[in-house]
Amino acid sequence: MKLNNNTILVTGGTSGIGLSFALRLMNMNNNVIIVGRSQKKIDKLLNEHPKLSGIAADISDPLDVQILTDKIKKDFPDLNIVLNSAGIMRQYDLFDENLPITELTAEIQTNLNGTIYITKSLLPILRKQNESMIVNISSLLSLLPVSDSPIYSATKAGIHMYTVALREQVRFSGANIHIVELLPPLVTETNLTTQYDNAVLTKIISSPLSKLVDAGIKGMEKNKPQIDVGFTKLLRQLMKVTPNLITHTWGKQTLTAFLNK
Repeated sequence: MKLNNNTILVTGGTSGIGLSFALRLMNMNNNVIIVGRSQKKIDKLLNEHPKLSGIAADISDPLDVQILTDKIKKDFPDLNIVLNSAGIMRQYDLFDENLPITELTAEIQTNLNGTIYITKSLLPILRKQNESMIVNISSLLSLLPVSDSPIYSATKAGIHMYTVALREQVRFSGANIHIVELLPPLVTETNLTTQYDNAVLTKIISSPLSKLVDAGIKGMEKNKPQIDVGFTKLLRQLMKVTPNLITHTWGKQTLTAFLNK
């Protein structure tokens, strides 16, 4: 798919991976709409980058998603690419008796439900275009669960399965919508993975944000259904051979760092 002269919506577009993709795609002569919870952050970014557009919305809230969809239908009816990047990551000690169970589902609401809500709501618009694309960002952690962030790992595995099923429904429908899953490794320069900065394995399995964006853009241009970036490529093979060893080693390091801080 040609990545110029498109209308692109990026959730989680005010920071991290989402913002980096938004700026790169904007510089490739696309009309890019960033979505985030904070109107203040959006206003700041639009002031710094006047070519961007922005809509404040909480994608974990179905009402907000409907309002967002109505705005897209009205103001950006030629939307043809959606990049689902919004995500939060939290650490939990599941043996902490003071941890309310109600606090365990925030990542599900944003990471998984948000992706599902946005995709379902915007599919009718995407289907009308001659060619369109949905990019869902899962993670290396959909292959290798990280023990101190168990809910995050579960949401990324859920996004993987959802994306595969979505691709089959799109194929069955005959719609010309490319369904892409992007699997980053741990990515430096984001606020999600700072807790792993001192873990020994981090230096081996992490990649700079610029490398992720480069690989993502290249894969999108080729309509690749699955884009494994950096260590994710190797991990996919290692998990077939020694899954328990890798899981235990990484789990021990991350839990030790989390519980001893």
